[in-house]
Amino acid sequence: MLEKEIKILEVNTVEIINRLLDLWAEKIFEGNIKDVYFDFHDNVSNKKQEAECIYRLRQKWEKNVYTVKHKKQLETDNEKVMVKEEVETWVADFENFSKMLKMQWMTPIRKKEKHRASYVLGDTAFDFDTYNGIPTILEIEWPSWDKIYSWIKELLLHEKEHLVGWSRMLFDKYKVPYTYC
Repeated sequence: MLEKEIKILEVNTVEIINRLLDLWAEKIFEGNIKDVYFDFHDNVSNKKQEAECIYRLRQKWEKNVYTVKHKKQLETDNEKVMVKEEVETWVADFENFSKMLKMQWMTPIRKKEKHRASYVLGDTAFDFDTYNGIPTILEIEWPSWDKIYSWIKELLLHEKEHLVGWSRMLFDKYKVPYTYC
């Protein structure tokens, strides 16, 4: 799947959730998420900066998922944006799978934790993410940039600052240290 998303910064969570619920959005998740990113031993120093391929092991409630993301740069009518081609698979045991990755010459390189509340409306995902030291953000994900921008207008967020990029850019903006392993 080709993932396209935008982060809307410093949102009024209650107000936007009420708008989404008025539009019949469904809450599908709320809880803490733990991510650990891996890379092969011979590439660790490069990947701490800007990786083209990302290997993530995520613990989301009682579910675990292993994701491989490949970054691509595309141009839209509005701006150059980064998108990620993403493949995921469910993993039964977080710790055992982590050990398996290490046995395959992979090393944990960074980690992060956040609280997330997720809503879905049609094919569009709305994730409210809260990291320590960063005001809550809204991440809107859909296969079409036009649809994402129409949701921004629909939810009256067009004047809010937004970020098209990775969480590391978000941490840099708020001067919150990114946790490297």
